[in-house]
Amino acid sequence: MTALRFGLMTHEAAPWPELVERWRGFETAGWDALWAGDHLWSGVDAHGTPLKPRFDAWLLAAGIASATSTATVGTLVSAMGMRNPSVLAKQALTLDHMSGGRTVAGIGVGGNPKDLAAAGLDSFPVAERGPRLADYCAVLRPMLDGGAVDVNLAHHRASGFFAPGPVADPIPLLIAAHLPATIKVAARYADVWSTYGTLFSQLARGVSLSPEESVAVTARRSRLLDAECERGGRDPASVRRSFMLAFTQDTPWVSVQHFRDTIGRYADIGITEFMFPFPLQGKHNPDVFAEVVESVLPRLRKGERP
Repeated sequence: MTALRFGLMTHEAAPWPELVERWRGFETAGWDALWAGDHLWSGVDAHGTPLKPRFDAWLLAAGIASATSTATVGTLVSAMGMRNPSVLAKQALTLDHMSGGRTVAGIGVGGNPKDLAAAGLDSFPVAERGPRLADYCAVLRPMLDGGAVDVNLAHHRASGFFAPGPVADPIPLLIAAHLPATIKVAARYADVWSTYGTLFSQLARGVSLSPEESVAVTARRSRLLDAECERGGRDPASVRRSFMLAFTQDTPWVSVQHFRDTIGRYADIGITEFMFPFPLQGKHNPDVFAEVVESVLPRLRKGERP
């Protein structure tokens, strides 16, 4: 059994001292990665009062890096439509040096309509998403490696880019991809492929995949990633598989056995890295969370089967 990795994503603002204490506690407890969620929008109540205000993701990630010393730090994920690749590369390289080589640059197309509305942007036509992401990565990847970059592509251009060389060689690139056109790009460029069950477009229509449906669709996406890797001459095993457990009907935190069963279903189809939003969403029991962190995660991280 492959050893599994586990991470938590900060997606809501809180008093800064509280966040710092939380991140340090998570690292001490053994969490492998601490992620910064990248969203502009905030949920509001019936009176328009924000319920979940958010900080800027890259500054938040910098705060996580400053508060910790061993955990992987990155964004989950930055939408290409709202983050110029040259700017994002410079942010990632800076965070890489701040963290001593612990940075993962997490990107995706960005299909959340609430974020687009908050930024005053229109979504990309579906047919353009794959080509735009490919051009974005063609600019970003060499920039993450440091040095001068001069590119002129259909959707992105950059020249005169210079930055300090990375501490991590290379800085891992995480790509969130769920549809064939973007999975093809992930197969070419991603060090880590990230996905989740129900798409934002489905959630907007009131669709929420059951645990069984989510595992099935994730397995199909993973097989497509394998095929695209092989088509491009790349070993599929060179791409780590990660899953964000936030947009499914799974209830991992209601009991220790539920947690093991949930992780086991995804591990059986090749997922080796699991991310969870914190504060926890959906049905959850704080005592279960504490028991899992103390007694279960250390075993799974050493290779025990869920």
